[in-house]
Amino acid sequence: MRAYRLNKFLHGMTRPAHRAAFLADEEAAFEAAALTPKERDMVRARDWRSLIRYGVIFFMLEKLGAVVGVSNLHIYAAMRGQSLEDFQQTRNAPGALYSVAGKDAAPQAWDHTSGNAAPLSTSGDNTQ
Repeated sequence: MRAYRLNKFLHGMTRPAHRAAFLADEEAAFEAAALTPKERDMVRARDWRSLIRYGVIFFMLEKLGAVVGVSNLHIYAAMRGQSLEDFQQTRNAPGALYSVAGKDAAPQAWDHTSGNAAPLSTSGDNTQ
């Protein structure tokens, strides 16, 4: 139950108005959702491992990733504590990248760099 509020907030990323509000002012969006300081810190840091350990449903991480321009594979790699390149070597299609981002999503980070997305946290240590 502790992750209900955070899952609800992240599920809200499916609504264009919620996405726009989040992208315009994350702190105001956190406040409107009454997220705890711990929840805010995990989202700010894009700490995928801590979010999962806290109880966030993976499909909600996909929604956040899509909004902030991070592919599913970047999230998977971070959750395993690996670089994207190392993680891709464990896949059947090592060069594939994908996201649940819709057509109105922010530019995907790998579209503008040589396959590297925004920094991802792999620590997972701040949930204890």
